[in-house]
Amino acid sequence: MRHGEGPVRLTATLAGSRLRLRVTDDGPGFPDEFLPRAFDRFARAEASRTSEGSGLGLAFVRAVAAAHDGTARVENTGHGSAVTLDLPC
Repeated sequence: MRHGEGPVRLTATLAGSRLRLRVTDDGPGFPDEFLPRAFDRFARAEASRTSEGSGLGLAFVRAVAAAHDGTARVENTGHGSAVTLDLPC
């Protein structure tokens, strides 16, 4: 909510024995050079360096996904960004 723009949406879908949680927004997305390190501890997108935050949020997301034998990914959607968790049920 702090870094996105427009409506922030959370969707949950089931695909077989997997739960997919996806958070999307209509903001500018992540800088392309940030995407490969988005889940690194203390990584912050250049535009957010002047705002509050430690760069740990997405690292926590990946840690929670891994602790539950799941995965996490981040991407630009062309009209915002998306963070997706894929977890076993």
